[in-house]
Amino acid sequence: MHFDSILALTDFSAPSEQALDRAALLAAQHQAPLRLLHFSTEARPFFGDPLARLAQRARQMTRRHGVRAHAVQRQLLTADEVVQESRSAGLLVCGPLWQRQWKTFYRGTLLDQFVHHSHCPVLVVKKAATQRYGQVLVAVDLSPRSRGLIDFAQRVAQPEALQLFHTIDTLETSRLRSADVSLEATQAHRVDSHQRARTRLVDLTHALGAKQASACVDVGNGDPAYQTAVQQLATRAELVVVGQRRRSALAQFFTGSVAQRLAKWADGDVLVVPFDGLAEPAGELVRQT
Repeated sequence: MHFDSILALTDFSAPSEQALDRAALLAAQHQAPLRLLHFSTEARPFFGDPLARLAQRARQMTRRHGVRAHAVQRQLLTADEVVQESRSAGLLVCGPLWQRQWKTFYRGTLLDQFVHHSHCPVLVVKKAATQRYGQVLVAVDLSPRSRGLIDFAQRVAQPEALQLFHTIDTLETSRLRSADVSLEATQAHRVDSHQRARTRLVDLTHALGAKQASACVDVGNGDPAYQTAVQQLATRAELVVVGQRRRSALAQFFTGSVAQRLAKWADGDVLVVPFDGLAEPAGELVRQT
């Protein structure tokens, strides 16, 4: 997956302006072109000419950050239009868009639609951007694409500290209990799963090379989205990186995804990376726990 351009959305609200600031910092960090796009589903009469204001913001960012900022001179009104525009971007940056549109209510919030349908990674900015990311938490499922996810997180954020986190689903433990397996055997299974997951995380860091080999690892138990949000709060990571699998519209409506729920619950920024664009690494694969 290439990271060569950034598309940032704004409706000139405070959260979306924070997203623009983060997009500008990343563009300067990577010397990548930055496109600004005005996206709003509501009429804002106090902005007489939003496209002129957007062009002014692009000029400000060019002077302040030394980036190639360009204002897209058309206003998009639907999530589908934004998704289409993001096809030519390497990263889509936006604020926490919790709004729902009545015509597409069943598809979830605007952010849900971006995360589910975008062909490029989506960075959800929730905190003020004052400096580059220092602490990054990567939520991995130990599937073969975990290495690609970590590599992308490292290339985009270039953090000072990296932590890998894996959550063990407690469904298997529940099945053992329902099958009248003894408490001692159930606890032994849980400890063994935890140790095997930690060992695989350590092996994964070694397979990533010297720069990533110093990454910290940790394992949790329970719902992956909730536990990752708790881990992010405990470690004070400024950015959480998570992979996203494509799901059916029905599953999307009833349960959402780990990435979507994490984008809502996490205290810091969340980078959602579609697994579709991550190449499986050659060599030995890390098996899923």
